[in-house]
Amino acid sequence: MKTNWKMMSGAVAAAAMVMSMCTVVGAEENYESAELSIDYAQAVDPAGADIVDNAFSVTPEEASALATQMIGTQNQFEGMSIGFSQHRIAGSEWYEQLVDFAQAEADYLGIELTVYDANDDLNKQISDVETLINLGMDSIIVNPYNSANVGLDEIAAAGIPLTVVNQAVDFNGQFTFVSADVQNSGYKSGYELARYYDEKNGWQDEVKAFVLSSAPQEKESDLRRWGQVMGWTDYMLDKYGKNNLNIVAYQYYQWLPEPAMNATLDVLQAEPDIDIIFAACDGGAQGVEAALEQVDKLGDILICSIDGRKSVLEWIKDGDKGMVCDAFNDPRQMGKWAVYMAALQANGVSTPTTYYVMNDLVTIDNVDTYYDENSTY
Repeated sequence: MKTNWKMMSGAVAAAAMVMSMCTVVGAEENYESAELSIDYAQAVDPAGADIVDNAFSVTPEEASALATQMIGTQNQFEGMSIGFSQHRIAGSEWYEQLVDFAQAEADYLGIELTVYDANDDLNKQISDVETLINLGMDSIIVNPYNSANVGLDEIAAAGIPLTVVNQAVDFNGQFTFVSADVQNSGYKSGYELARYYDEKNGWQDEVKAFVLSSAPQEKESDLRRWGQVMGWTDYMLDKYGKNNLNIVAYQYYQWLPEPAMNATLDVLQAEPDIDIIFAACDGGAQGVEAALEQVDKLGDILICSIDGRKSVLEWIKDGDKGMVCDAFNDPRQMGKWAVYMAALQANGVSTPTTYYVMNDLVTIDNVDTYYDENSTY
């Protein structure tokens, strides 16, 4: 079973609307994708000018492409087979978007994409990777569980090109990493939270903080947390020569809104006078907002986040829910770029070791520039 998309005919010359039911191998349940607006006429296609001496580098035009713009030439890699091992999809709008846009890019390029969902089971993902190797994929994409080496050595040993997407992993083999610079994203959001807090309250000898981190033993989670705390600290050191941050609570929430909500409620019961919350992702931010609404503290506690979801940008626009800023970490960009990089590698083209998608910071001052009410993300 594969992720199956049906695209409308005549989509090359004009924008196409795609509705799909995605069936993923190993998924807990089928999920219905949001309606995607893919403008094929606006696809970024530099006609190979970006490939020099059999090596690929991203052009400014490509780097600035909208999430809904495909990359490359239609049917450029027709007949190619790429495997995608995703550590989890169920319950996450972010992961759904990652897979949906990977499939949209694959369909555009003429690639047969086989997606396996490990349901957050390390052993299952290792088995999924082994299966993809045995199926003889031309290239393999992996979003690894818990930053673990989920059979990556076996991919390398089989001589299959490897692309790692989203989740940073410690692996000495050759691969291309497609993600956002999440430590930088965290830094931007933490710095802006400090700036906004200072503008609103001036210097306070103590600012009580709750750090809501995503998952233990995940490099992705660590980098976000480090960045946010560093950003706050640098602002205060730069302006005052000292830091006032007092982290009074630290919890994990596994990237999901409900555990984040429960963790926030527990912390607020023990520490009701928290001033700020560092949310590692928008799933966590959604849980925080739900918790604050329950205890009638919505807008009283200031929050920063990472991901750039439309729902969170709406809270920034509203201005009354405490959401100060959100750094983009766009799964749509990562999905399509992971497929394109994987296809290039399978075609014998050398690709960058690391490619970061944009991570612009959305604030109260610029949210209207970034907010799109028609976005599926």
